Amino acid sequence: MWKVQMRRAGIALMHWMRTWNIFNRLFVMFIFVTLLPMIVTGVWSYHKSSGVIQEKVFVSVNEVMNQLSSNVDKKIEKVRNDSIEISYMSEIQDVLSNYEEYNSRMLNSAKVNITQMMSSKYVFDNIVSGITLYTPDHQRVNVYGDYIHNIILDGEILDSFLGECHENDGKCVFLAVNGEDARYRGRGNKASGEIVIGKMVKETQSGEEIGYMVMQVNESNFSDIYKAINQEIRGETFIVDADGIVISSAGDYAVVGEAYPYAEVLQTVDGAEGERTETVTIHGEKMVPLCHKLEENDWRVFFLIPQKYMQADLKSVFFSSLGGAMAGLILGIGFAFLFSYSILCPMNETIRGIEEFEKGNLKITLEETGNDEITLLVRQFNKMAREINGLMERVKSNEKQKRKLEIQALQAQINPHFLSNTLNTVSYIARMKKEETIEILVNAIIGLLCASMKNDDSLHTVEEEISLIRNYIIVQDYRLLGKFAVDIQIEDEIRSCVIPRFILQPVVENSIIHGIEPANRRGMISIKGSCREDQICFTITDNGVGIEKGQIEKIIGEPRNRQKLRFSGIGIGNVDRRIKLMMGEEYGLTIKSEKNIFTTVEIRLPMIRREETRDV
Repeated sequence: MWKVQMRRAGIALMHWMRTWNIFNRLFVMFIFVTLLPMIVTGVWSYHKSSGVIQEKVFVSVNEVMNQLSSNVDKKIEKVRNDSIEISYMSEIQDVLSNYEEYNSRMLNSAKVNITQMMSSKYVFDNIVSGITLYTPDHQRVNVYGDYIHNIILDGEILDSFLGECHENDGKCVFLAVNGEDARYRGRGNKASGEIVIGKMVKETQSGEEIGYMVMQVNESNFSDIYKAINQEIRGETFIVDADGIVISSAGDYAVVGEAYPYAEVLQTVDGAEGERTETVTIHGEKMVPLCHKLEENDWRVFFLIPQKYMQADLKSVFFSSLGGAMAGLILGIGFAFLFSYSILCPMNETIRGIEEFEKGNLKITLEETGNDEITLLVRQFNKMAREINGLMERVKSNEKQKRKLEIQALQAQINPHFLSNTLNTVSYIARMKKEETIEILVNAIIGLLCASMKNDDSLHTVEEEISLIRNYIIVQDYRLLGKFAVDIQIEDEIRSCVIPRFILQPVVENSIIHGIEPANRRGMISIKGSCREDQICFTITDNGVGIEKGQIEKIIGEPRNRQKLRFSGIGIGNVDRRIKLMMGEEYGLTIKSEKNIFTTVEIRLPMIRREETRDV
């Protein structure tokens, strides 16, 4: 039921639309098929481009952050390697092993020696700003760096830190320290934080614990690695340890040595390392968190990318798309008007012409200006008018011509039979009169006529084609009074194979008429037939006048070359075309010739046995 209702509604809509003129319908169609898809495509393209651009920006930033994280890892690895090498310095080993025997002068001398070694060995890449040694009973000895600016650990902080160093058994322990924190005496550089690295020192030979070494590294050694990219994207970059304590920061949004204040950021990226996560709002601005875990310890590098940075190019894409859409719409409306009038004007002219034709003006001719469907309609109308006026005369003329052609075809079949019967009579009389020459010549002509009365496209054996050639040679030999000789060499293997009729005769005829006859010497024609793999190859060579090189293609390209002395009326070009049509483009004729020396025609045909002719 609903199908019937839908059909009725569709028909009603069509009838209603046809109450409008064509121009209005074309304009409405333009709005629906151009403007609506343009809006939909523009919105879809904008959202698609938005996602692609943001994804590319995210991937690019992610790659940069991977490299920066790798650089931070290298910096940490260097600190660890330096701490191992420094802890095994003989001066440090001696101070911790024999601390009770050292006086202030000896300690000062040890500090000078250690400073000189540090300055000479790490002159280009030293990032350690201070070294403090602690004995097992927590006696402190400053052996490197400015004592005033060194971070000094005391009380519970010192006990906790050295206890952790003891538990790690020689591995580095990191502690982030805020330079402004009153708990750390010395308060090195107030402008930034410090990173304190502690480790247990073991005696070189015995491996026993002899004390602790605490190194001080300025936090800027890490933040300088990513500060430039942080400023470029105007984001927030910082490093936190496993407890969420800020180790390094490129700005004041994260204080070194204190817990990071926005726990939701740390929770958002948990389990999503290096992947894009949901946005978070910090300081009233939407950020896309990105996290990379460092390989050398349990630190994590956080990158908060402003969402507006990832969408920086979208505004230009939006306005470019909008401008292009508006320009396209204006041009479309203009072209819609132009195309509408280009259809309506000739259509109205055609309607007026048809109305004149209906009134009886059968000789009217509409103007054909253009190459569109309306012009085609006008052309067909003019053609119809002309055909109506001359239809009866053309029918009569065609019937008369058809009858004439049928009579000519019948005559063409009768004449060769009549000539063949007449020549048979002449041959009988010549044999009775013992005129052998006349008998041989007449019998050869009879053989040629019998062959010519068959269908040119029929197949016969190579042996039958050679017999036809021999009869033709007999006739031409008598005509030219023995001016040429013919040598025929056919392999027995191909004699029973079938080939199209009149393939060799036109070539031999061409050799005699155009090669041997014009020459002022005795002619020689060689006819050879052989088998080459699955092909039959005939070569006809004469020592006649030859062919100009420029004429060879013209001879083959000419399908028929009728001349006075032709027997079959079939030219060499016709032979080549028949072979290609019947056997395929890979078969046919090729001609080689030298002027006044020779001409060789090679004919290539497929090898077909008589029993295989049903497949041809």
